[in-house]
Amino acid sequence: MIGSTDELSMTETIPKAKPKTSAAWPIRRMSHIVDRHLENISRALRPIGLTAPMWRVLNGLHEGGPSSVGDLAIHAAFERSYVSRIVSKLSELGLVDAKGDKTDRRFVHVTLTREGRAVHKKALDIVLRLNQSSVASLSENEMKQLSELMSRIARNIGAEVP
Repeated sequence: MIGSTDELSMTETIPKAKPKTSAAWPIRRMSHIVDRHLENISRALRPIGLTAPMWRVLNGLHEGGPSSVGDLAIHAAFERSYVSRIVSKLSELGLVDAKGDKTDRRFVHVTLTREGRAVHKKALDIVLRLNQSSVASLSENEMKQLSELMSRIARNIGAEVP
């Protein structure tokens, strides 16, 4: 309810900062950081024919084994319809096999092909190097603190913490 005491007490704890500062919008700042990181991944993966979203789907298959499009969407944190399009593209490239269920055509089983495993291995090296360089200036203690803070924020907003 607008004007309730709950709303007032909540606004009292939020620091009053100019909206243009990142301190006032930490989630937006995190989003910008992730967006830039994904742009960097896509640029680095371009020579091997992948984008960051394609990488996330391939990696989901590598980590989780044969999966449904729905399960891949959860792993990659994408909409199911978007993952379906990515799977179609990966299939065209020969990196995955996507077969419809015999009893339910809406259900698609997706597996990595031999070529998909080879491309994943190349991509993994690239992504690991980018991830490491992104946090290179942080100490082990700072990395632990960052992880703990992100977990707390995720719990605050009801997000699943992988």
